[in-house]
Amino acid sequence: MFLDIKRELIGDLIKEKGWSKAEFARKLGLNYSYLHRLLKGERKPGGKFFSGFLRLCREQNLCFDDYVYIRSSSKSAPGDGQADDEPT
Repeated sequence: MFLDIKRELIGDLIKEKGWSKAEFARKLGLNYSYLHRLLKGERKPGGKFFSGFLRLCREQNLCFDDYVYIRSSSKSAPGDGQADDEPT
């Protein structure tokens, strides 16, 4: 089982808060290009995304569980079969 994100809801959150994607990436402590690929479904979220997003949810009084789900297969994004942490 793997933790994944509800990309559309996260996109809606970014719009509702009036954040740019670059600003949202900074709030999570992520590289913008990684976040962009993640939201397009080209990458899978890793530990750095989840820890940053959990922190942001606590700061903004949001329910983390509303934006994530558990999937049974590791194959949600094209390419590899493992969760991607932000490249260094």
